[in-house]
Amino acid sequence: MAVIDWKGAKWEGAHSSLTIPELLTTLKGFGAMEVLRFRREGISSGELSLCLTEDGGKEITLYHLEVHGETRQGRGRETIEWLRQIFKGQIFLELPDKLEDGCIHHPSLPFWIRMYRAGLIDAMDCETFYLGPESTEEEIEKIEQKVCLAFSPKIVSPS
Repeated sequence: MAVIDWKGAKWEGAHSSLTIPELLTTLKGFGAMEVLRFRREGISSGELSLCLTEDGGKEITLYHLEVHGETRQGRGRETIEWLRQIFKGQIFLELPDKLEDGCIHHPSLPFWIRMYRAGLIDAMDCETFYLGPESTEEEIEKIEQKVCLAFSPKIVSPS
């Protein structure tokens, strides 16, 4: 499997064996849509796909992001800004979640909602909700409440 150093990260095909020319073509946004894996040593790693939109822009779909190192605070935001800078396109997040007891469960959702509010993520597509550029403040708040409920400590009454 080909691995290349490009724009400060090591890149490879996530689910297929791409040659170096195929990998470079995909990274530049001109190849077939492929899921790629990246690793920024000591900073972050993740999986994403790239494709061209009808108007010639680039669309980045982020499937997984993990930050590394002793000091991780700010590295997720830094990685998202880095992806925006190198690909110059919109970032969409595809994230599995689970609805249980009216609460949305995924440990990184509070972070992703902050990134959406900051304008670093253009859309979030989860199993139980969708936030896009046209989402209203009311829709965002409703989702935030369900996420916040999911990550607040459960109060257990003594029996």
